Amino acid sequence: METALSPTANQGTSSLKDEFGPMGRALGTRYLESVHFPPEAETELRNLHAKGFVVHVMRTTAWVNFLYLTWAMVRRALPPVRAVVNLRPWFTRPWRQTKQSGDFTQRFEHARQTGGSGLVFLRRTALLRPSGKETREDPFPALVAMARQSDKPVYLVPELFVWEKRPARLKPNWVDVVFGSPEAPGFLHSMLAFFRNYKRAQFRVGEPIDLQRFVAENPRDSDELLARKARSSLHVHLARETRAVFGPPVKPASRVIEETLRDRSLRKVVEECAAESGRKPESVLREARRNLEAIAAKPSPTALAFTSPVLEWVFNRIYDGMHVDEAGLHRALKAASHAPIVLCPSHKSHVDYLVMSWVLWNRGYAVPLVAAGANLSFWPLGTFFRRCGAFFLRRSFKGDKVYAASFKAYVRKLVHDGIHQEFFPEGGRSRTGKLLLPKLGMFTWQVESVLEGARDDLIFVPVAIDYEKVVESSSYSKELAGGEKKPEDLKALLSTPKVLAARYGRIHLGFDEPISLRAFMQARGINPDEPVSDEQKKGLVRALGNRVMYGISKVSTVTPHALVSTALLSHRRRGLTQREMADRINILRRIAVEEGSPQSVEMRNAPSNPETMGPIQDAMRTFISDEMVRTQEARGEVIYQVEEARRPELSFYKNTLMNLVASRSLVANAMLASGSPAPYDTVKERALFLSRLFKVEFIYRVGTTFDSIFAETVERLERMGLVLEESETLRVAPEAHARPDLEFLADMLRDYLEAYLLAALTLQDVATGAAEDRKSFVKMALETGRAEYHAGRITASESLAKVTLENAVAFLLDQKLLIEADKKLTLGPAATEQQARTQLVDDIRGYLKRG
Repeated sequence: METALSPTANQGTSSLKDEFGPMGRALGTRYLESVHFPPEAETELRNLHAKGFVVHVMRTTAWVNFLYLTWAMVRRALPPVRAVVNLRPWFTRPWRQTKQSGDFTQRFEHARQTGGSGLVFLRRTALLRPSGKETREDPFPALVAMARQSDKPVYLVPELFVWEKRPARLKPNWVDVVFGSPEAPGFLHSMLAFFRNYKRAQFRVGEPIDLQRFVAENPRDSDELLARKARSSLHVHLARETRAVFGPPVKPASRVIEETLRDRSLRKVVEECAAESGRKPESVLREARRNLEAIAAKPSPTALAFTSPVLEWVFNRIYDGMHVDEAGLHRALKAASHAPIVLCPSHKSHVDYLVMSWVLWNRGYAVPLVAAGANLSFWPLGTFFRRCGAFFLRRSFKGDKVYAASFKAYVRKLVHDGIHQEFFPEGGRSRTGKLLLPKLGMFTWQVESVLEGARDDLIFVPVAIDYEKVVESSSYSKELAGGEKKPEDLKALLSTPKVLAARYGRIHLGFDEPISLRAFMQARGINPDEPVSDEQKKGLVRALGNRVMYGISKVSTVTPHALVSTALLSHRRRGLTQREMADRINILRRIAVEEGSPQSVEMRNAPSNPETMGPIQDAMRTFISDEMVRTQEARGEVIYQVEEARRPELSFYKNTLMNLVASRSLVANAMLASGSPAPYDTVKERALFLSRLFKVEFIYRVGTTFDSIFAETVERLERMGLVLEESETLRVAPEAHARPDLEFLADMLRDYLEAYLLAALTLQDVATGAAEDRKSFVKMALETGRAEYHAGRITASESLAKVTLENAVAFLLDQKLLIEADKKLTLGPAATEQQARTQLVDDIRGYLKRG
């Protein structure tokens, strides 16, 4: 892991000679440089030092903590430690400028006058005391007095230096008693743990206490009382930071199950089911226990420690690297000090289950418990996944009250115990590459847990996991064409060598702003401390799910593969020249910059020309080597052509960009369908039709009206030089590039328009009784699509996508064009007349024609 150093750190290099001897500098360079010191933490400390006197506060005495802090401050040209409290004297001999004995006031004055900082340890390690013991030295009254008399603030900064991988046990064992626990490690424990884990160690800064302000807010309190309050507050801050990193003390899975079985709601369901079925309550309770044993995770640090190097080898073998938004991760885990976090990543690959846990483990954080489908509990990996923190749920609970109550009780238990969780809000993997609408089940159970008092708050963190290539892309294209999904089993596991022989580019992790459930409720006018109606709860859950998905879309990374595939697929000709490719990629990159979307780090200052060395060329060569794209040369120009049979597979990468460009593409289609010039309101009406047509396809910005989004999009198209707004009319700009660029933006939606056209045509099969249910409807739509494609009436083979057609069915049901009863489809009141069905077909075709 790279250590984040600011430019001023170089100033501290020369100062190291004044503080450390040759041996100390060698050891520091070897072991301490690897520690992750977040840039945000450095900035915060630098700002505090600029405003006042800083006293670093750590939980338990440890020589390695003092050594690292001394090194880190000097290395980053921050005020060095010049006063220390509660550290054994011989530890500080190499740094004779550090005052560690005598009157507290003199120590801290020495530190302040020499431009340094202070360090206080709150507890000391002790033999046979796993949690350590309180120290005899109490410097806080002296610090309070200093704050009263000083003209500058005195800051108490709680800090955590994490080099231990094992969380505290609920009940200490003999090793903790003799050598100290992770909370209060003895000398030997701390040294061994640090040298074993120093590459994954991290330094965390908590919320500072302005002691001067603290004194001013409590004018009647004595120095001794203020000192006790400050000390207590620091203990709370450090306990929160510790729990944010390690999570709560680990309980055996058997104990978690026993405590879950005592859940009142679960007991109530057990009694009701026993009364309804005539079974004994004990029998139903045994069923609930079996359910929980099938659900519950059994996390093991040993399994994680074994898995980490294996995954590192696998990731290095098949990927070119992993880029993590460190600032976003730091922000998310800083929020974990206030409430348990629930990570909500996008889901495009089975690799997603491994990525977050591996990233957190290697940065010294607690690994969350991950909700996984019961289809992944197959032998032998199911047991292993469970040991790595997976808990399993069925795809459907329908008709099984005991299982539903058991799972809800288990989630409620996790929330109550403050355990970090991870679940995929889309439910299953996205076969198309674009984000799916959220499945609200897990959101509902998390929210209900808080509303029922299991916890005051939860923090939801939207996470985007993006791949330049996904391992499952070929199987996805088969499923989209109508093939059945293959279940995960041992055969799939044995095909792993094929995967290990390929390369899949980079993985990108992005983190949006953490969402406090409590704050989210208050923003919606709901008082978290008062009862919530069912309607309010449903609205809250739906809004939370949409907000999380919007957060994921905001931080999704724009990759070179997505840019290349979008440029290749969004046109109606046989091929594209390299100049056209470069122009189209530049348009997409400009949109990404305007929207503030992260781009792959390799794209910085990289050329857009696929024939110039860089990430775009690498992506194009990957597609060519995978036989998705072929090249032709004519008159000295390179022309790129997509292999027709591979368009559906290539479209996966295009779809990862669709939420970024959706609004521009909708307006571009509306503009071209309306003609030029066209009344502003006519274009808006057409765009609104498309927005509603694709409401289950794309993630729209939350909390903003359609009118606002449309006006902003028109303004952005104007800035791009594509349209002109003149006296309530819109026209295509006169520049030569305007219409081709608008057509490029519009054609990004062509496969979706054609898929929905196929669904509209298939309404006739419902009228004749040929399509009786969803499955037969989609089958008939795919068959219609093949006929339309081979006849040349539709041109994008990727429009024959099972998932998109299933979404089209959802639209038809929502618009009452179809009605579903007992899983049978019939025409709805809006489609009983042939004219209405024909009108829908004509409306969609109107966007596919070019005037």
